This record gives sequence, structure tokens and C-alpha cells, in this order.
Amino acid sequence: MLKYRLRSKRVEELVEYAQAGFKEAIDLIVEKYYPMVVKIASQYFASWAEHEDIVQNGLVGLIKAIFYYDKTKSSFTSFAWRSVDSEIKSFLTYLNRKKNRMLSDAVNVDGMEKEEDDAPFEVPDSETDVARSAFSGIILETVLELLNEKEKEIFLRWLDGCSYSEIAKELGVNTKKVDNTVQKVKRMISGLG
Repeated sequence: MLKYRLRSKRVEELVEYAQAGFKEAIDLIVEKYYPMVVKIASQYFASWAEHEDIVQNGLVGLIKAIFYYDKTKSSFTSFAWRSVDSEIKSFLTYLNRKKNRMLSDAVNVDGMEKEEDDAPFEVPDSETDVARSAFSGIILETVLELLNEKEKEIFLRWLDGCSYSEIAKELGVNTKKVDNTVQKVKRMISGLG
């Protein structure tokens, strides 16, 4: 019943309800803005990414927009457009880096060795719940804001699948610094969860 009462609300009001935790408001915003997400996603093409995956990541950007929106700064529609576009670009950049990394790993046999506790977080597949992906992205952004520049570099390379020794060599630090940074981030994330 709440969903029907919410249908008559302006988008900014729906966003307030969504930020307060009403799932029905999130569903209505996603329903209303889905065509915009598809339109933005159709502007991008990557031979290594399915169109549905691009749309899915656009929806993650839309959900992030719902939770980050501040009505004193802009209209929701323009904020959502920028958020969706940015999330899609980040997704395609990530895939491009991953693709290039696989190519360089095929050439570099030394990169095949990995330490035991060296695996990055798993990237959600296209069937993962959109809201869960959005919250994961929000947690990642929050953690990155709390790290210094060197720690960010270490953590992002670790997320890309680099081993501790590869990161240490690339950034000119020792593997203990890499491990300390990764463990620090894991503690931060468990504290946010």
C-alpha cells in the first residue's frame, strides 16, 4: 500500500524516503529512472563487457545517487545522471585494467606466484543484487577516503589482483607495508559492516 501512496510524491521526496530506509521508495526511483540508465549505458560500448553488465553498473550508480544526494546542491535528475555515468566509466575502466593485466600476466610468467592471504575481494557478478553492489561501492569509497595516498595505491593494486611482492616492487615499499595496509583495510571494512 505504501508504494501506491509514494507514487504521487516528487522525486526529491522519494529520495528522502529512500534515504530513511523505505525500500518501496528505492524501487519507485529505480523504476522511474531505469530508462535514463539504459540511455546512458547505450552510449558506451566495450567488446569485453555485456550491455546488461553496463546497465547493471549504471543501476549501482543510480542507487549510490539516492544515498549521496543532497537537495541543496542540485536536482536529483542531474545528480543521478552524473552518478550513473561515472559508475559506468569506472566499471569499464576497471574491466579494461583487468583485461590489460591478464594480457601482461600471460607474457610475464614471474607474476604467477602469489602469497597465501593475497586474494582480493571478489567482484560481484551481474546476478548480484544491485543494492548490495551499491553498498559495497559506498563502503569502498568510505575506506579509500580514510587512507593516505600510498595506502590507496597499495590497496587498489591489491584489488586488481597484484601479489604482495608485485605491489612492493612497483611502489618501492616492503611486503610488510603491503600486508599492514591490506590488514588495516580489512579491519576498517569489518568495522563498517
